[in-house]
Amino acid sequence: MQRVLNFLGFLTIVLSSQAQVWEYRIAKEAQRVDSVEQIISDLQDIGFRVTGSVAYDNATQWLVNKYTQLGYAPVIDTFKYGTKNSYNVIIEKPGSESDAWIIVGAHLDAVSVSPGANDNGSGVAATLEIARILKNVDCKVGVRIINFGAEEQGLQGSNHYVSNTLSSSDNIELMLNLDQLGGTLGQNNTRIKCERDEDDNPSSNNATSSLKTDTLGRLIDLYTTLIPVQSNAYGSDYMPFQNAGYVIMGLYQESVDPNYHSANDKLENMDIEATTEVIKGAVAATLYFARINTSAYLAQKPMNIGHLYPNPASTWLKIIDGETGVNRVTLTNALGQQLMSKEITSNEVIDIHNLINGLYSVSIYNTHNSVLLQSRLIIAR
Repeated sequence: MQRVLNFLGFLTIVLSSQAQVWEYRIAKEAQRVDSVEQIISDLQDIGFRVTGSVAYDNATQWLVNKYTQLGYAPVIDTFKYGTKNSYNVIIEKPGSESDAWIIVGAHLDAVSVSPGANDNGSGVAATLEIARILKNVDCKVGVRIINFGAEEQGLQGSNHYVSNTLSSSDNIELMLNLDQLGGTLGQNNTRIKCERDEDDNPSSNNATSSLKTDTLGRLIDLYTTLIPVQSNAYGSDYMPFQNAGYVIMGLYQESVDPNYHSANDKLENMDIEATTEVIKGAVAATLYFARINTSAYLAQKPMNIGHLYPNPASTWLKIIDGETGVNRVTLTNALGQQLMSKEITSNEVIDIHNLINGLYSVSIYNTHNSVLLQSRLIIAR
C-alpha cells in the first residue's frame, strides 16, 4: 500500500509539472537548435580564453563577428580586472509591446588551464543559438543577451555590469544564467538543474524566483527529453543580479563533470546530444518569458500534430495523429535508456504491458524522420 501511495504522490508531482500548456509556436522554434558542436569547436580552437590573454581578446572579437553576422549591433562594455582589460558583449532584441527586458547571460572566459568547452563554451553556444532563432521572432518583452567577461576571477564582468552599466530605470523582469550546460560523455545526462534564488540577502526576490524556476522546470519537461531538477543558485553571473534585488534563475549540468576546470574540458569529452537538449530548453524558456507573439504562428499551426492516448497509460498506448503522418515512435526511461524504437501507423495500438510504472519520454517522428512531438508518458497501474 505504501508503494502505491508513494507512486500516487510521484504521479501528482508529475501531473502538476505538466500543467504548463505545450505551445506549438515555442516547440517549433526550439527544434531549430543546430550547429552546437560546430560553435563549441570553433570557440575551443581559438585557444585558452583566460582573462587578459590574446586568445580571450580573439574570442571576444569572434563573438562580436558572430552576432554581427546574425544582424545585431553588439555593444562592448569594457572594464578593468587589475591591469587587464575584459569585456561584456551585449546585444538586444527589443520587445514589440513592452519596455521590459529579460536578460540571458553566459560567461565567455575560461580558467587558465582549460580549453573551456563545457565551462562555458556550452553557454556561449546557447546564447548564439538563442540570438539566431530570436532574430526573426516577434516577442512582446525585449531580450538582452550578455556574454560576461572575467567570471572565473570572481564574477567581475557581471558585477561591473550591475554596478556600472545597468540603468536603474531599466525594467528587468528576469535574469536567466546559462553556465556549464553540457553533459559529460559516458555519464547519465538525462537531468538538468533548474536553479532558483535561495539566498536571504535580500530575500524579497526569492518567492518570484521560485515560481519562475518552477515554470522553467515545466518548460524543460515540455520541450526537451530531459528531467528538470530544482537546485539553488550560487557562484555564477546571476549572483550580482540577485544581490541587487533582481529575479534570477539558471540552468546548470546536474551530473558532476570530472573535467571541470581542467585540461580535459574539451569538446571530445562532452555529450553534445544532451547539451543540445539543454539549449532547446534555454530557447523555449527565453521565448516563453519574452512572451512570444502567438498570432504570427496561427496560420502555420497544424490542426493536430499528434498526441498520446491514454496518458497516464497502463498496458497499451496509441499515437492519435492528425495530418502529419506519424511514422516512428521512440520511448526512453528516466535513466536515458531507449526501450523502444518502432515504426508505426496512425492510431496503431502499442503494447507497453512489459514496462514498469514510471515516467517515460516519448518522441514521435514523421516520414521524413523529423520530430513531430516530444512528450512525457506516465505508466501507472
